[in-house]
Amino acid sequence: MENVIEQTVNMNEVEELNDKLSVIDFKMVTFSLANKDYAINIMQVKEIAKAGNFTYVPNTSPFVLGVYNLRGDIIPVIDLRIFFNIPVKLRKKDQIESMVIITVEEQTFGVVVDSIDKVVGISSSSIQPPHPIFGDINIKYIHGVVENGGKLYVLLDVNKIFASRTATSATTAVVEEEVFQSKVEEKKTQVANSNEMLGIRFVSDTLAAYGKFFPSPVNEDWISKRYVEWANSRSPSELQIQNEKDAELFLSTFLSPSSKKMWAEDYFEKVLHALPDNTSKTITAWNVGCSLGYETFSFAVLLKTKYPRASIKIFANDSDLLAISGAPMLTVPDELLDTVYGKYLVKGTNGAYSFNKEIKDMILFEYHDCVHQNTVPDVDIILARDVLSFLTLPNQSSILSEFKEKLKSTGIVMLGSNEAMPKHEGWLRHQGEIVIFSKE
Repeated sequence: MENVIEQTVNMNEVEELNDKLSVIDFKMVTFSLANKDYAINIMQVKEIAKAGNFTYVPNTSPFVLGVYNLRGDIIPVIDLRIFFNIPVKLRKKDQIESMVIITVEEQTFGVVVDSIDKVVGISSSSIQPPHPIFGDINIKYIHGVVENGGKLYVLLDVNKIFASRTATSATTAVVEEEVFQSKVEEKKTQVANSNEMLGIRFVSDTLAAYGKFFPSPVNEDWISKRYVEWANSRSPSELQIQNEKDAELFLSTFLSPSSKKMWAEDYFEKVLHALPDNTSKTITAWNVGCSLGYETFSFAVLLKTKYPRASIKIFANDSDLLAISGAPMLTVPDELLDTVYGKYLVKGTNGAYSFNKEIKDMILFEYHDCVHQNTVPDVDIILARDVLSFLTLPNQSSILSEFKEKLKSTGIVMLGSNEAMPKHEGWLRHQGEIVIFSKE
């Protein structure tokens, strides 16, 4: 009997010794989902993190929580619980989540889980093939199962998970698109890299905060084009807008020619030829956001040149009290005497030149914020260069509705060089370099 007991003890010691001597050649990061234990090969884990306040991206799968700025890199974030159809409690705004940052084929993703446990070292030989009993998760996503420390871990196959939502033409899509765009529309041309689209989204969000510039259908074409220029001129770590200086630099190419100064003659001529003929005896115009008045006086001279026989009235308003207060007394440099403005300039007692009474009488300057109710009558022309993009989206929508209400059926709206009316909202673009729209 004693020999039997002794033999049993010795066998236990041997097993323990074998366990200690087993080669640890595989490490995995363990975590939990719905109180079950899971793991990922540590070689695919870049880091672990806690984060929230993900930026929502429209037209993506339900399991995509949004994107996250990981020290300058914009990464998609998915919720594994939703991906595996595991019930998830309603998320609170800016809720902090446990996240595993993983890398798949040089693409980086954030994976949200219930909680992250620890790093476990095992022998790869201890990994057993998956069994159909793991029915709550599709077996094709499971690399194997492994027991350690009294726990049974389901080892996920990350590569298969992130290749599970491929588009029809996988050869033309990047991994990120294949995973997160489950309902990809037929593409007329190859789509740009998803990282670029996500980068644009982040830039757009920060422009509103730092530049008081609000991305919308009015300026989306310019933003996309500008982002490409921006990305080509900066390192990956410098792509995101971090402060007001960055925002100012990004927007440096947005404003229209001759912004905040008298219109240059070449631009004056372009606008002159772009304006439609109008035989009305009275022409009424609305200059939205007239600022210091340079644009308004340029426009007044232009209308007088285009429609010399008409009685012209321009309603000019701005929400900057200091700017609008000085606008009626605007003085201009002597150099303008030899330009299209020359015949309308008079010299004051102080030796400075300003516009004559004929031009000044055409303009009614008013301190007013255009987002509030506007008292201007129906107008033939609305001049709103570089105004809409600096209004919030609700205010953009409100003022565009008012444009339609105030504009005569034959009237036109002139926007900034890098703006456009939202598509499919009843506006017709005129051909030419100057951005002019009329009602359809």
